[in-house]
Amino acid sequence: MRQILQLAAATFVFIVLLTSCAVEKDAIVVVTREDGSGTRAAMTELMELGADTDITPRAEVVGSNAVMLFSVLGCDSAIGYVSAGAMAEGVKGISINGVSPTQENIRSGVYPMKRNFLLVMDDSTSQAAQDFLRFSRSPDAANIINEAGYVPPDKGDVYTSSGSSGKVILAGSTSVAPVVEALADAYVKKNPDVHIEVQQTGSSAGISSVLEGVADIGMSSRELTDAERGGGLQDIVVAYDGIAVITHESNPVTNLSIDQVRRIFSGEIVTWQTIYGK
Repeated sequence: MRQILQLAAATFVFIVLLTSCAVEKDAIVVVTREDGSGTRAAMTELMELGADTDITPRAEVVGSNAVMLFSVLGCDSAIGYVSAGAMAEGVKGISINGVSPTQENIRSGVYPMKRNFLLVMDDSTSQAAQDFLRFSRSPDAANIINEAGYVPPDKGDVYTSSGSSGKVILAGSTSVAPVVEALADAYVKKNPDVHIEVQQTGSSAGISSVLEGVADIGMSSRELTDAERGGGLQDIVVAYDGIAVITHESNPVTNLSIDQVRRIFSGEIVTWQTIYGK
């Protein structure tokens, strides 16, 4: 049922975008993530958008990286943003301040839109969940994260199976989920008595799930708030990612400044002609 609803939502957004593209060819069609998305929260923070200036209300809202890619792919006037590790054919990542969102540029820190992928827990985290967290910082995990197209943090200790058993529920960010799913597959091979369930609910929902005791570990692509930390939550960095600003591959724009990105997503710049003067 959830997959059917997601498909219906994606189809609706696609139809709306086609309509927007057809209305005025030079108009910039801004596509953004939903409220509660860690990617949206990180994007607005990196663009230095504040309470007084948010993403334009004219933006089309989508609920995942996959739908974002699908939407931008279907509209040559669109601009959006995704996890850099989720890039796909048909869209292109725009260089920001002259720096492209490659894995190496994210690793070195020269790409200006870098963020943390977090695993969130509290003091009640189960033994099996703690063991998975230990595995997630191991050299084996670093290799998996790197192969998945993301940047691992400094390697921790070599992991040795502890013989854990039970069920571990991880809930949260749709951006972090692909990394966690790859780690979970490798972890379960070492610990076949552990069942891991990964629920893609969005960063804020995942954090709330830990606070409410319905998930062992939250996945977040935004930083914890002071209130969340005050509620007893802790986090570790499982990977580093870049937020890639994306357009259709036919769009002639290849580079934008942070200021231009801010002005596009806030609604101040509304036509592509303003950017490339054609």
